[in-house]
Amino acid sequence: MLKPKTLSSILSQTNSGGVSCSLLFNKEGNLLAYSGCDSVDAAAIASSIWLTYEKYGKAATTESSLDCFFLQCEEGNVIVKRVSCVLLCLLSKTSVPLGTLRAKINALANCLDEPIRKLTQ
Repeated sequence: MLKPKTLSSILSQTNSGGVSCSLLFNKEGNLLAYSGCDSVDAAAIASSIWLTYEKYGKAATTESSLDCFFLQCEEGNVIVKRVSCVLLCLLSKTSVPLGTLRAKINALANCLDEPIRKLTQ
């Protein structure tokens, strides 16, 4: 069973090397856990992009489902990945290579996937 304190501790492990914030939220944008910053806005924006893709983007591509997306912004990078039925998001400085972000989010997703699946069954 995932405890809130444990979950925040796990999320905080990625907050190094230019990554400033780790967020776990549902597809509606409700923040479930975070570490590094309380960025409800980032969760809401990322979930909105995800839902828009699921609603309209699937028709435009041959891919069946979105697994992960990157946003490169003027003030930083954002990566969002699906973990079971929730979304995991990392916010970083622009200097952080996208490959590093992807490696961090994949490692964190692998760590959280099974416990989250057990909670949602």
